[in-house]
Amino acid sequence: MARKSATTAVLASVDARAWGAGAALALLLLLAQIVNHNRDELAANPRFGRPLTALYGSLGVQLMPHWDLRAYDVRQLGASADPRGNGLITVRASVKNAGRQAQPLPLLRVTLQDRFGNRIAARDVAPHFYVPRTVPDSSYLAGGQRIDAEMGFVDPGANAVGFEIDACLPARGGGVTCANDLTAR
Repeated sequence: MARKSATTAVLASVDARAWGAGAALALLLLLAQIVNHNRDELAANPRFGRPLTALYGSLGVQLMPHWDLRAYDVRQLGASADPRGNGLITVRASVKNAGRQAQPLPLLRVTLQDRFGNRIAARDVAPHFYVPRTVPDSSYLAGGQRIDAEMGFVDPGANAVGFEIDACLPARGGGVTCANDLTAR
């Protein structure tokens, strides 16, 4: 009888450990499902964004966080022609993240306009073409942070008398969405 109760106690102990391990595994699977379901929102969080983006990138999945395009405050600081007559225009701007949450450096869409405000040419400029050398192009703008941007373009001629700059980010399903696109809706 003593032998039977010792065997029962050992089996109960093994059974309890198996249930505990099964519960821990189920909890981990539930946590993984929650993270997977909220992956785009979590990728916007400065604490989880980089590791989560790297993890999903290694699996071949590109995350598309929900950034607030309206939080970018882009100010035109002017344009000037190259005094040496090389046919280049330098456009200057400041980019500020007016939101609370850190956001990635945006693409800057520069649209050259004629005297009637019609579009002559437009180009999306990636951060590594406009950021100062001290700011890495893969960095984020903290809430309230501002950087100055400077971009060079080939002069389209005397017809270009104005320009417009807009903050843009990659859109879901491809393409680019700009802040002015959102206000037009």
